[in-house]
Amino acid sequence: MNTIPCPVCQTQISFDPILLIKGEAFTCQNCFARISLTQESMPLAKASIEKLNELKEKDKTLNP
Repeated sequence: MNTIPCPVCQTQISFDPILLIKGEAFTCQNCFARISLTQESMPLAKASIEKLNELKEKDKTLNP
């Protein structure tokens, strides 16, 4: 699980990147603001997560 500061009150909002790129929204437990991705940004976010996962796998082979 990852966190991001709430854009309204700065409380940390926990979110799952995979669910985020699938269209889920996450709610701040303090002020109830919601974070989500726009349809236009989902492909870029998905590509970024895939690249990060590739780098993590490569690092595992280089640093067992």
